[in-house]
Amino acid sequence: MMRLHAPFGWSMEAPIKIPNFELDREIGRGGMSFVYLARQLEPKRHVAIKIVAPGATADPAFLQSLKQEGDTIASLSCDNIVTVYACGVIDQHYYLAMEVLSGGDLSEKIKKGIRPDEALDVMLQVGNALKVAHAKTVLHRDIKPENVMFHESGKAVLVDFGIAKEADTTSSFTQVGAVVGTPHYMSPERCMGKSTDHRSDIYAMGVMFFEMLTGKKVYEGRDTFAVSYAHVYEPVPPLPVEQVRYQNLVNRLLAKDPADRVQTAVEMIELLKRLKSGEVEPSTRRVDTTAQKLSAGAPTIASTPIPGRGVESQKPLVSTQFATAADQNKTKKPIIAIITAAALAIFVVAAVALWPKSNSGQDEPSMFAEGNRPKLSLEQDLKLRDLLAAAESQIRLGNTDDAEENYIGALKIDCTSPEGRRGLEILNASKFKDVISGCKF
Repeated sequence: MMRLHAPFGWSMEAPIKIPNFELDREIGRGGMSFVYLARQLEPKRHVAIKIVAPGATADPAFLQSLKQEGDTIASLSCDNIVTVYACGVIDQHYYLAMEVLSGGDLSEKIKKGIRPDEALDVMLQVGNALKVAHAKTVLHRDIKPENVMFHESGKAVLVDFGIAKEADTTSSFTQVGAVVGTPHYMSPERCMGKSTDHRSDIYAMGVMFFEMLTGKKVYEGRDTFAVSYAHVYEPVPPLPVEQVRYQNLVNRLLAKDPADRVQTAVEMIELLKRLKSGEVEPSTRRVDTTAQKLSAGAPTIASTPIPGRGVESQKPLVSTQFATAADQNKTKKPIIAIITAAALAIFVVAAVALWPKSNSGQDEPSMFAEGNRPKLSLEQDLKLRDLLAAAESQIRLGNTDDAEENYIGALKIDCTSPEGRRGLEILNASKFKDVISGCKF
C-alpha cells in the first residue's frame, strides 16, 4: 500500500516509545493522528494504538481533553463500544491503546452495498452503544460510518470518542475553534451553532441509516456551508420505492427540530426492532410538525456557523443591503419550490380524498364488495399500506413522479385499492388506464 508523506514533520517510524507496548507498523491515519498495530507485553496481546501529533496543538489543555477520551470510553461497559486498555500523554504525544478491529469499517461496507436487514442490525448495535453512552450523559458527537468498525465476527463497534463530551460541558475542541464533527452528519442545531444534546447523535444515526439504505448521503453540496444549509432547511429526500417502509423512521430521525425527533436511543432501538420484526412503523404528527416549519422557507441571507457561538451573535455572510439580485434570486428559489410543493400537496391530497369514485369507470360498489376483493397475506397487506403511506408522503414533498410509482406498486398488489386507484387517476389518468386494464377482479 502506498504511504503518504506524514504530517507535522513525522517520520514513518513510531514517534514515541510507550512503556509496556511495542509498536509494529502503521495501519491507519486520521486528520491529526496515526494508528499503529502494536503488542502489549503484560498481558500479552495485540492492540491498536492511536497517537496524536504534537503539532496539532501545543496546548496542554488540549492534550488533557484528548486523554479524557480514554477515560470516557473506559467508563462505558458495552460490547458495541471499543475496549480501551491504556491511555496517556508522553512527550506531548497523546496515545490510546485499544482492541484490534480487523473487520473494516461501515464506509467500506456501504461502498460494497449493504442489505436493509444488515443496515437494521448495524443501527441496533450502534444504538445499543449510544444507549449506554447517553445513560452516562456522554455524547459521541461524531457518529459516521468511518467510526463504526467491525470484529471479524461481524459485530459492530462504535469507536473514536475523541470529541465526545459530557452533556452540559464545553469541549476544548470548541474553545480552540475547531469544527466539531463531520458536516455531512451534523444536526441542524449544530450547523447553526446552537447548544446540542443526545438528540444530535440521534440525527447523525438517521443520516447514517439513510446512507446505508441508499448508498448516498442525505445532503451533498459544494462546500461545508452548502451541506450545513441543507441540513437546516432542505426536506428529507425520499427513499427508493423498494425501501419505503423505512421512510417514516428516517423522517423521524432526521426531523429538523430536536423536539420532533426520536427522543432517545432506547426509543430508536424499539422502533428498529419493530421494523425488523415486520411491523409497520407508524406515522406520527411530529414529522408533520417539522414539514410545516419547513414550509416557512429559509432566510434570505444565511449565517456561517462558528463552532461554540450562537447564530444570534454572528454577522450575516452577506449584508442584506448590498446583496446582489442574483444572490437574492438564488435564495428565493428554494422558498418558491417549497411553497409550490406545499400548494400541490394540498391540492392532490384533497383531490384524492374528494375524487368521485365513479371516475374510475368501474362498478365500484360490486368491485369493492368484501367477497370480490383479493385476500392478501400479512406481508402483502403491510407492503400495500407502506406504499400508500409513501405515496402520500411523496405528494406532500411535491414528488409526484415517485408518488405515481408508489400508487402503481400498490395497485399491483391490490387492483381494487380505492386509495391507490383514485391517487393514480388524479396524478396520471393515462397511466391509470394502462394499469387497471390488466386487472382481474
